[in-house]
Amino acid sequence: MEKKVKVLTIIIFLVILFAAGIFTILGGRKTYSEFEKRKLAAFPKVTKDTVLKGEFQKGLDDFLNDHVVFRDQCVTVSSLANKMIGKKEQNGVYMCNDGYLIEKYEDKDFDKKEIKENVRCLTRFINSAVNSIGSNNVKIALIPSKVNALQSKLPLYASTSKMNEYMKDMLKSKLKTQEILIDLGDTLKEHSDEYIYYKTDHHWTGLGALYGYHTLMKSMDLDMCTVSSKTNVSTNFRGTTFNKIHYAPQKDIITKYDVDTAKNCELEYDISGDKELRDNIYDESALDTEDKYNYFLGGNYGVIKIHTGCTNGKSLVLIKDSFANCMIPYLTYNFENIVMVDLRYLNSSIFDTLNEMEQIDSVVVLFNEEKFMQDSHLWLLE
Repeated sequence: MEKKVKVLTIIIFLVILFAAGIFTILGGRKTYSEFEKRKLAAFPKVTKDTVLKGEFQKGLDDFLNDHVVFRDQCVTVSSLANKMIGKKEQNGVYMCNDGYLIEKYEDKDFDKKEIKENVRCLTRFINSAVNSIGSNNVKIALIPSKVNALQSKLPLYASTSKMNEYMKDMLKSKLKTQEILIDLGDTLKEHSDEYIYYKTDHHWTGLGALYGYHTLMKSMDLDMCTVSSKTNVSTNFRGTTFNKIHYAPQKDIITKYDVDTAKNCELEYDISGDKELRDNIYDESALDTEDKYNYFLGGNYGVIKIHTGCTNGKSLVLIKDSFANCMIPYLTYNFENIVMVDLRYLNSSIFDTLNEMEQIDSVVVLFNEEKFMQDSHLWLLE
């Protein structure tokens, strides 16, 4: 009888294992994870070369990891279990005080050669702009990640990278004047006890962007906008950091800070070479999706031209990543025309866009520090 039970147990285990494999392979048709906001590994090609070189085996391992049945639920259970036993890190994310999820960065996550190349391309472009319109009208504003700005919330002995300091020192050495570089780290650290970063997402909040805007305008000797009111447009936001571990003790709030010049804007989007016109810098439809941060401008595009409610005739070229999107409402107070350029999605030379402008009064580069160091598109500035 005991032998029969053992045999039955083995058979049941093999059936479950076989069924899981079948479901995994059948589920492998999915190419993108909405939950994790990334492409999933495809089934590898089977050839003599790929097998002999080990590429097929590695590709198969990646495929099975990405498509295993109930993968999302397993990640959630794993995160909950680690939280219960007191573990503070899961899949490169620190589970921190006050419900914050903070991405972990180490020196090994960055390539010094890539950093040097990015600094070279950027400083060459910026120094040329300074020659044309003056250093007071050209700024590089760098935004620290949560791991640096919110260090008081990190668990004890959490490791952090010093590569951002290495990168900023290199920038300072190559710029015509150090006043061009605006380090927003000190500003944000002064407000680290406030809601300046989302708890489940890597971006700063509208409040964090407002503090960053104040520092940037002060460096350019420009007046600052007045926020007439604020509205919570979503209380159900879970962002990119949540997607890595499928766990969050709290959900985030997206707040809209009203600035009069941000109303009735005219926008022209370059979408894969086609032009699309819109009349609102906010995309209400994004609030019904998983990626609610796209409420600001509807997401990222190669070029967005914005005609604002300001009437001073001044134009700004803003070279940016996604952190800049929620600062736009404030910048509408200072510039009648804003041209946003995201090098990651640019379909043509940046100089084609710049040559179309009648005048350029200011140039601002607004990047997250870590994303700037890892960006592979800075060569487009040459």
